Amino acid sequence: MYLSMFCSTLDNIPQFALPDGYTMRRYQTGDIRHWLDFHIPLFDKGDITESLFWREYGRDETVIIQRQFYMMHGEQVIGSISAWFGDEERGTHLGRIHWVVLHEDYRSKGLSKPLLSFAMNKLKELGHTQAYLTTDTELVPAINLYMKFGFQPEIDSDELQTAWDDLVKCS
Repeated sequence: MYLSMFCSTLDNIPQFALPDGYTMRRYQTGDIRHWLDFHIPLFDKGDITESLFWREYGRDETVIIQRQFYMMHGEQVIGSISAWFGDEERGTHLGRIHWVVLHEDYRSKGLSKPLLSFAMNKLKELGHTQAYLTTDTELVPAINLYMKFGFQPEIDSDELQTAWDDLVKCS
């Protein structure tokens, strides 16, 4: 079940530096290949496609270059994250952490913290003052990480409240 999480301020972003040997770079033409390679094994129910990428990010690569980032280990692309636009209903001050992923060989190595720090700092640099994201209630480690960065769940249905209560019991 999808869960929206909201961070009311970008003033106190936890700061985690990249370990030695790791860097971040902006989107480059052709990175859709990496994006698909990372997301298909985790989330694919037949809907993780090149068309989805273009629907999510639009076709203006100058915008994607400003807001989508790739984590590198040496010359190898190992993850991606986007410091994207928030939803229009809440105003332009709201940014979005969008499609966070690490290659399976690099998970559980503490790299999500510097990845998220980087993207939240970018949102702030781009003029956003708040942020949101969506995740799945089954992704407990991700939810715990997001809460450490100030994100709180937005519970807007009885069904979601039940899922959240179950998640809290298991944590």
